[in-house]
Amino acid sequence: MDWNNRSHRINRLKEKENFRAVIMPLSYVGAGFGILAFLWEGIVKIDGGLCHPTVLVPAAFFVALPFPLSFYRLLRGHFSKRLFA
Repeated sequence: MDWNNRSHRINRLKEKENFRAVIMPLSYVGAGFGILAFLWEGIVKIDGGLCHPTVLVPAAFFVALPFPLSFYRLLRGHFSKRLFA
């Protein structure tokens, strides 16, 4: 990114705000649902039932989703102090 170009910084600020206000909260909600699914499957397993991969795979995906998104934000410079209008 060209940090000296004001229009690039403004576009990156819009991207940063979109991630902060929309994408990251949705990923946190998904992670919460994934944790609830893991807890539910744990309760079923304790009760003697079988854990279904159709629940475990999406739950693992949603629990792990905030980590690559945060890494992407780090790579895009969303946390940089040089990001200003």
